Amino acid sequence: MLDSGALVVDSVSHCFNHTPENHKHPHAQRWDDETYELGAKLLPDGYVPSEEVFYRDHQPEELARLLFLESQIDYTVYHSLPLDDYFKDGYVSREKGFEFLEQNPNRSSMYVDINPLEDDAGDQIEEFARRDGVEGIKFYPARYQNGNDLSLQLTEDSVWPLLERIADSEVDTLAIHKFIPFATAPVRYFTPDDVEDAANSFPDLNFEIIHAGFSFIEETVLAMASHDNVYANLENTACLVNTRPKKFARALGEMLYWAGPDRIVYAGGATALHPQPPIEGIWNFEMPEELRAGEDYPEVTQEDKEKILGGNALRLLGKDPEQIKKDIKGDKWDELREERRASDDYPAEPWSTYDAPTATADD
Repeated sequence: MLDSGALVVDSVSHCFNHTPENHKHPHAQRWDDETYELGAKLLPDGYVPSEEVFYRDHQPEELARLLFLESQIDYTVYHSLPLDDYFKDGYVSREKGFEFLEQNPNRSSMYVDINPLEDDAGDQIEEFARRDGVEGIKFYPARYQNGNDLSLQLTEDSVWPLLERIADSEVDTLAIHKFIPFATAPVRYFTPDDVEDAANSFPDLNFEIIHAGFSFIEETVLAMASHDNVYANLENTACLVNTRPKKFARALGEMLYWAGPDRIVYAGGATALHPQPPIEGIWNFEMPEELRAGEDYPEVTQEDKEKILGGNALRLLGKDPEQIKKDIKGDKWDELREERRASDDYPAEPWSTYDAPTATADD
């Protein structure tokens, strides 16, 4: 929770599996290593995890301690990942996501991964959309199959019918990864051009561009400006506020200039990244005067920051912030936070809770 009393919502968290036993493709180790190296560039000193902490099969209880004891996050959206052509469990398994939901029902929702190339992908969408806590579907724009990288942009014939299935389902949000291309996939698969076509054709669906502003900023903000159902999810991008502040300022400034503050959501990217530094960085952020004068970027107000760090995500999820405050007051994590506040140990030191024994859901 922020000092103002507003809730902090992390719109992307994961239980990654960075173990060699999970590798299915020769590029899997490269993916693990590049994820670690990216975090080392994005996180401030003291927040980069040790290799011992990073290269493990992260568990729901570890993720919960990281979010709720080492940061100000009150509520999170768990994203499972459909990368089963690279990793045996898809890199972030659904099963651990549902376990996390079961353990933290008042503090979490979930976006479920779907591989559009699976014959029953449409049926999976309907099945998972009916499950309690599932608020969205997650796609990736490329796959690796039979030795080739395949485009799975939203406009592909194999993907478009699935948008219709999502539109008819019990969820109303699709999250789509748009970022640095992974492994050997071409850059063109990751541009957000396809999001505009989908947003225009499915006005009742919300489209979250994941990692918005890290890459393709001009295309992203123009899509947001033209379509009220396109949202910017700041996973990874949020970390730039501390380590590449000028790039962050330009990305946020363009979003605010073209689309305003109501469709930008904070995401921490745990467990690959530590979620606390970008929360503090955004809360303390001020648009540089030279960018306000030279680019006409607006001042970032406290109200804007509260929206970005929680309010916008709750509205997107259809959650009442006051009800969430009531639901989480006095729960396990609230009590542990109070104990740590009493000893001046909240938020806990980065990655320190990973040394704690794994607790049960009833502890």
